[in-house]
Amino acid sequence: MSLTQAYLVLTAILLVSGWLVYTNAALLKSFRRDTFATGILLIIAVGWFGFQLQHLPEPDLAGLPRNIVLGVFVVAGLLTYFTMPDFLSVRALGVLMLFIARQTLDAGYRQLPYSFLDASVSYAFLVILGLWWAMSPVAFNKQCDWILEKPTRFKTLGIIFFVTSLACLLQIKFIP
Repeated sequence: MSLTQAYLVLTAILLVSGWLVYTNAALLKSFRRDTFATGILLIIAVGWFGFQLQHLPEPDLAGLPRNIVLGVFVVAGLLTYFTMPDFLSVRALGVLMLFIARQTLDAGYRQLPYSFLDASVSYAFLVILGLWWAMSPVAFNKQCDWILEKPTRFKTLGIIFFVTSLACLLQIKFIP
């Protein structure tokens, strides 16, 4: 992924997030326990994790057979749909945010000063919230409820997302 592509990904994420928050979308409340969203996000997260395991260097596997390690983790990941489905969509979203953050941060590696905004948005939004929501999906619920409680809050946060996405889009112009 190039730095330009990383900025485009961040722009898309921020635009969708900003639109959902600014419009006070009902999806933000139904998403938490939606089985369809859980299934889709879980399949994407487990698939991406499986892809990462498949391409892990041999020394990192500590001599374990790659296919057995891959099978155990993929099956365990998919079984979470049946064993702990409550708020699993939020957890899967958090994991995907961490995977996306890794890609965007890798794209900006050693490209200062052009990658400052990429790193700032990735760390502040994707990494911190991704870790927080993956380990405590109840925090996502409380944050959403608090933000969506008053129109000034969700309108302001939506505008902040829109302005940040515009900044990411404009930053592409300055990349050599």
